[in-house]
Amino acid sequence: MKKYVGCAGLVLALMSGWVSSDTMKPEDSVEYRQSAFRLMSYQLNVLNPLHRSKAYSDEQFVYRSEMLNHLATLALEGFTEESKVVASRSAPAVWENQADFTERMQAFIATTAELAESAKAGQDKQTRDLFRQTLQSCRACHDRYRLE
Repeated sequence: MKKYVGCAGLVLALMSGWVSSDTMKPEDSVEYRQSAFRLMSYQLNVLNPLHRSKAYSDEQFVYRSEMLNHLATLALEGFTEESKVVASRSAPAVWENQADFTERMQAFIATTAELAESAKAGQDKQTRDLFRQTLQSCRACHDRYRLE
């Protein structure tokens, strides 16, 4: 399973240059970011039970935190100006408040990077707090910028 998710992350990473291509259709940008978000959800679904069992130094917790960080970076790339006309789960507020949205995504990226480093260093209390902050960040952004 670890290889599958790693391969999926690699495919998205390789596609990241493709996202900024001049020949890309707006629908491709939406599909790209939605794929990244689906993979982020998968990472969180693995991290949650580890969090509940307080296994912050577990190899899986470290790995999934790193993947979450990389995927968040890729998801942000998919919010191209051209893609705002495509129907998706992104609320119009994403485009109306793009600076705030981008700032929130960048803060999420920074938090998940800290989460991975903290887990790697075996700092359980800090890792727990950063994981909670990560989840709160998800909820706050979804409440404001995601359609149900």
